[in-house]
Amino acid sequence: MDLGLNGRVAIVTGASRGIGAATTTALRREGCEVLAVARGAEALQAISGAFGPEEDHREPLGRVVPFAADVTAPDGPTSIIAACIEAFGRVDVLVNNAGGAEPRRLDGLDDEAWRAAFELNFFAAVRMSAAVLPEMRARRWGRFVHVASVSGREPDPLFAPYSAAKAAMLNYSTSLSQAYAADGVLSSCVVPGVTLTELVADNASAASARLGSSPDEVMATMLQRHRVAAGRFGEVDEVAAAIVFLASERASWITGATLEVDGGTLRSV
Repeated sequence: MDLGLNGRVAIVTGASRGIGAATTTALRREGCEVLAVARGAEALQAISGAFGPEEDHREPLGRVVPFAADVTAPDGPTSIIAACIEAFGRVDVLVNNAGGAEPRRLDGLDDEAWRAAFELNFFAAVRMSAAVLPEMRARRWGRFVHVASVSGREPDPLFAPYSAAKAAMLNYSTSLSQAYAADGVLSSCVVPGVTLTELVADNASAASARLGSSPDEVMATMLQRHRVAAGRFGEVDEVAAAIVFLASERASWITGATLEVDGGTLRSV
């Protein structure tokens, strides 16, 4: 299926690993040009080979330009948008993927922990969206795809600030969709369940050291606790495929949606 992304231009935040890296690769395979954004230049450099030419690919691949920036910095969003326009001339798609969390007990959280979680997992996406919105509205075509989480629908007490920030993201996406769909600018969320990213592996390793068990045992306990109907956690490519679809021309009458990519984790209707 032709998704109509050939020649489009996308920004992907949190692009140096995990879902962001997989999304960048999937977009370029559709012929989309991508500004791949992450905080560390070294992190982007480490994966730059993954964005290189693929000789066995029959269709033209989109270009990827790495750009080191902190989405939580005051000038982060404007510098990112400016870099994308300089590199490609416009912005058609924004994938708000940057985020992260560490497990912490509720009684161990202070105000700064809550603020930091919201800055990274919510306010950065709000500022990025606001910065790119005039460009999209002027062209009367745009896609916002926000990476939320099942924790935004069913909060996890070990990740309370993250859960609250992702719930706010779901709400904000709906506001964007209602305000700007008539301008051709659509906004939806993917809602991943636990996905096998580097962050999940890091958290599992930290938990195993704390509990005196193996990372595999920690992951098995997590799978049981989340009661994933499919009996396994997700792969980054599976989430990336949903993001690319929502970013595409084929999703032209989808806005305000929440697309669960969770193997049957969520049970609410």
